[in-house]
Amino acid sequence: MLNLVKNSDFELQHDYSAWNSPFLLDNESEYQQWRKAKLENYSLYDPLSVIKVAHDTELSLHTLRELAIQLQTFNFAFFEIEATENEFSTSDLLKFGQQLGLHRIDANLGADSDGVTLVSVVDSSDKRSGYIPYTSRALNWHTDGYYNPVSSRIDAFLLYCVNQARRGGDNYLLDPEMIYMQIRDTDPELTAALMDPGIMVVPANVSYKRVVRQAESGPVFIVDSETGRLNMRYSARPLNIGWKSHALSIRAVNLVRELLMDNQYIAKQKLKSGQGIVCNNVLHGRRAFTDGPAGEPSRLYYRARYNDAVTFPGDL
Repeated sequence: MLNLVKNSDFELQHDYSAWNSPFLLDNESEYQQWRKAKLENYSLYDPLSVIKVAHDTELSLHTLRELAIQLQTFNFAFFEIEATENEFSTSDLLKFGQQLGLHRIDANLGADSDGVTLVSVVDSSDKRSGYIPYTSRALNWHTDGYYNPVSSRIDAFLLYCVNQARRGGDNYLLDPEMIYMQIRDTDPELTAALMDPGIMVVPANVSYKRVVRQAESGPVFIVDSETGRLNMRYSARPLNIGWKSHALSIRAVNLVRELLMDNQYIAKQKLKSGQGIVCNNVLHGRRAFTDGPAGEPSRLYYRARYNDAVTFPGDL
């Protein structure tokens, strides 16, 4: 994993792998070292900083470094594509992602042939109208692809705002590593409960009497067996999730809910046209919104999901 040059007396990200990951409960000294650096970074940088990105060019070393600092600190970064006469297309979004190590795109049900999803309000004749992202309703806390099998989990995603809503539609985000830290500091047994492969059950997706997706079960917190990275699978939507009925599991899930209700580390931002988010599949949601009258552009986002996490060149 990338180590950046220090901006204080510590490194932005410790170089860990599967065996010495700070997210494994047996690695207490590694965890304390990571925790100290994580909190200090949060005091140094602004999660709402917007990184300027040139249109249709390779990312400069300076831009890559700015993105790396934000992503290694918060697991997300806001960016803004500098305006030109040319539209920023879905292929441009994919090229941007490739320069951040994002290659294995998740071709979900709503995606176009290139794997990018155009997220906007659809009418009732569209089958996607039964899914909240394609309505103007609020989206509760979740990570993308929480219903995917663990073997094809979503590690990162890109959002790009083509048109913003007239009112509302603000995004809010929370770094899963901070939730992990808050839970582990409260009670490591609750963290262990959230790593139980049977704690979360997502029922099958049945549409028009056809099984679109089989039921899936898995943990909330996953430590990648190769990189030692932390991944989180979660949804606050009560109809979409079943939870293990064990006392410790119930306590752990209730603590997650409490931490999502009021947390100092939540970042809120309404993206303007031309702005976007790149992240390692952080917890996120969206406020309800209202589009303008007929003839005014409706809210439109590009979304690309990946089975990769964001990575950077080793020579930054």
